[in-house]
Amino acid sequence: MESNVWGLPCSLSSTQAPSISSTKLLRDANKHHTPFRTPPTFNPTSFTHQFIHSLPNNLSRETLQERAAELEEKVRLMMNGTDMKPLSLLELIDDIERLGLFFRFQDWINKALLRLVSIENFKHRTTKSLHETALVFRILRRHGFHVSQDIFMSFKDEEGKFKAEISNDVEGMLSLYEASYLTLEGESLWEANEFSRTHLMSLMEERSMDAKMAEKVRHVLEGLPYHKSCCRLVAQHYINTYDKAEPHNLLLLELAKVEFNMEQSSYQNELKELSRWWWDIGLSGKLKFGRDRLVEIFIWAVAIYPEPQYAICRKVMSKIGILITFLDDIYDIYGTLDELELFTNVFESWNVNFINTLPDYMVLCFLAIYNTVNGLAYDIFKERGINCLPYLTKSWSDLCKAYLQEAKWFHNKIIPPFDKFIENAWISSTAGFILTHTYFLITEDITEQVIHSLTNNDHDLLRSVYTIFRLSNDLGTSKDEMERGETSNSIVSYMHETGLTEENARQYFKTLMEKEWKNLNKYLIMDSIFPKSFVQFVINLAGSGHFVYQYGDGFGRQNDITKSTIKSVLMYPFQLMCHDDVQKIKF
Repeated sequence: MESNVWGLPCSLSSTQAPSISSTKLLRDANKHHTPFRTPPTFNPTSFTHQFIHSLPNNLSRETLQERAAELEEKVRLMMNGTDMKPLSLLELIDDIERLGLFFRFQDWINKALLRLVSIENFKHRTTKSLHETALVFRILRRHGFHVSQDIFMSFKDEEGKFKAEISNDVEGMLSLYEASYLTLEGESLWEANEFSRTHLMSLMEERSMDAKMAEKVRHVLEGLPYHKSCCRLVAQHYINTYDKAEPHNLLLLELAKVEFNMEQSSYQNELKELSRWWWDIGLSGKLKFGRDRLVEIFIWAVAIYPEPQYAICRKVMSKIGILITFLDDIYDIYGTLDELELFTNVFESWNVNFINTLPDYMVLCFLAIYNTVNGLAYDIFKERGINCLPYLTKSWSDLCKAYLQEAKWFHNKIIPPFDKFIENAWISSTAGFILTHTYFLITEDITEQVIHSLTNNDHDLLRSVYTIFRLSNDLGTSKDEMERGETSNSIVSYMHETGLTEENARQYFKTLMEKEWKNLNKYLIMDSIFPKSFVQFVINLAGSGHFVYQYGDGFGRQNDITKSTIKSVLMYPFQLMCHDDVQKIKF
């Protein structure tokens, strides 16, 4: 069945949703007073409408699907027909996930891990290597199994410190480093993070490892640990390096390449559809002060919802994300305080009868948001019978109020206390906003308890991801903001309150984010009011903040690393083997 702009069946079209055209506003929305703040110098996007529609998409999806199905069957036969040792099984699962194939083998992985933990005396074996022990810990915890940090006791001395002799085990130390990011609050295993990092860096400096391993170690230490990374955005790197490692499975590698190419083709089609929608709205042409970042936002959505079955989430959140960006820029750099007060009131009322109080540029923005959100709520109600509009409109109203508070702080030259800033930033970070929309899009059993937590920020899982998302943003953007005289910034608030230097404040924030990650980790292994699938989206959202802002403002400033990642995901497919060569591969 043909789909509408949301990816829902056309029989559930949103054309009947309340809609008011913004094209009748003929005056130039950019004829305005001096901007509220000194505008930052954001570069124009490299990924224009023309770039998007020039993306080559010559692959036959039907042929790729047939190839993927054939390869998947071969890989399943291989896995089911092999009595693998625990270490080989764990390494295979790790490879499958890093190659971007988890969703294809999720059922097999879950069954394999259940068998693994049921092996007699498995938990108490002391003959495992450090590498195997760390893999056990990381993979089992990531998949929701309770595994104690005591599994590492055989690698510690009588004082509870890691033994010096393990420091030369490069593979083991690298696995220990990755495992340390699954630590819970209160566990001593976090000490393994500094221990392993320090010794791995020393071994690299001493050139005590071969070139391939040194490159692998460097990539991990300079980038993000796998637990915090965005699996689809790092899959290409792993595919490129997988066949250089021993042992490796050529069937699995070819399947990963086929899957990558299929998803790349899907992403291209989704992005072209989004670009047509954005072009038709015409907001970027009218409001030239806003950051036009559709492709960057889409890649952000890919980081949060990478799997094929979440195409609707990627499209919805890309639309919502680009609208939020323009809304943020109105509050942050363009609107006067009086205009922003009126703007916020209109969002709180969600009533088009009040738009005559607004200047044209605000009317354009509000109508674009109003039509888009009402259309989304209409489609969700038609398909699922859920009236989510009151909750969606509340999230927009709350976001505007948080933006307004930050504008008032700036206008009145107020540096708020850190705690007060963070409480407001939980909302202005948009993390809760994103999760509210996500919940209604993908959750089967909607509960009032979860809705209440999402709309009132009263659950520590949510507050942890909000804090990580906000602080990762501020660590990446604060330098530019401070140069512009910003006061509504977490680093500025913390420095003003404590008297610490910027460097010390940044180090404190990194420590605080690690604490919040430890809290997120506990929800991987314990039940809560949130579905496990939703918890995974929370983890993905936290990781996406690190990805975008790890090397500065990867969103507004578009650094080379961000550009390179976007191009790798959208532009460069893998060369595939011919069918006859695939048939010759032995299990």
